[in-house]
Amino acid sequence: MTAGAPAANGYAAPLRAVDRIEVLSEGAETRFALYKTVDPGDPYMAGHFPGLTLLPAVFVLEALRQAVTTIVGADEPLNLLEVRSGRWLAPMQGGDEIRLDVTVSPAGEGRRRVTAQGTRQDGTPVAAVKATLGDRDAALAATPPEGLAPPAAGGAPGPDYTGVLGLLPVRHPMLMVDRVESLDPGRRITVAKAVSGSEPCYGRMAEGLPLSRYMYPRTLMLESFGQASVLLWLSTGTAEGVPVAAAFRECRFFGEVRPGAVLRHESWIDRLMANNVFVSGRTWDGDRCVMTVGALVGSSRPRERVDRAMTAAS
Repeated sequence: MTAGAPAANGYAAPLRAVDRIEVLSEGAETRFALYKTVDPGDPYMAGHFPGLTLLPAVFVLEALRQAVTTIVGADEPLNLLEVRSGRWLAPMQGGDEIRLDVTVSPAGEGRRRVTAQGTRQDGTPVAAVKATLGDRDAALAATPPEGLAPPAAGGAPGPDYTGVLGLLPVRHPMLMVDRVESLDPGRRITVAKAVSGSEPCYGRMAEGLPLSRYMYPRTLMLESFGQASVLLWLSTGTAEGVPVAAAFRECRFFGEVRPGAVLRHESWIDRLMANNVFVSGRTWDGDRCVMTVGALVGSSRPRERVDRAMTAAS
């Protein structure tokens, strides 16, 4: 059975992340395949990266959220509760059709366990994800670990906004770092990201929707954290080529973030080796912890390994 693409104009979403869905089996477990062609004309895609369109790793997570919301017929959109593990195995460029083979099973009240394997149209594996999605009640019930404290104010300043533009290979509207509050090069960074009601993720929403539909997409929050971590990595002088996300582990989300919030990401380096960095951290909305990241693995790859057009021309 083939299902239509999700109607993502009913809630905040960075893009329509699913073109079509094929339901393969239903029962205690539901299996389906979802398809998405990487379109340089989609919202956010022009800024990731200029001159080299790559599907952000977090948009694979967004595709899972939209597809499962459609499959289960949820009244309210489902949201990420946890990314237990995510591995990004090969670049997904403009024009590529990505297929995700997905299995969904119950994981408690209002929660669903999701596993997915992604491949490009040429058969190349591109992603492997294990995540948990939940309804709004499950999202509001999630609480962060006790004893966490927001990052302290002050510290050595980092680059200003023009300095950020000179460092990060992303541009509007994908640039999700507004201010570097403090930077201890090679060790720790604190970055601010303001959530505005004029962001593209709100631009296609229908009129008259309740406030709950304006929850800032957790995929974008994770992308913003990743950009903060890239800035920290660049401060070590060891990152060369195109920085990309290679893996996420144990990322958990708490509460709701809406327009008007100012997110503060604190990221620190756990390990640095060759062309890879291992970071972890937290994200805050005021004094509320809204996300913890157990591990984000970044990989720096030569452009010719990322851009298949360059490889074909050489």
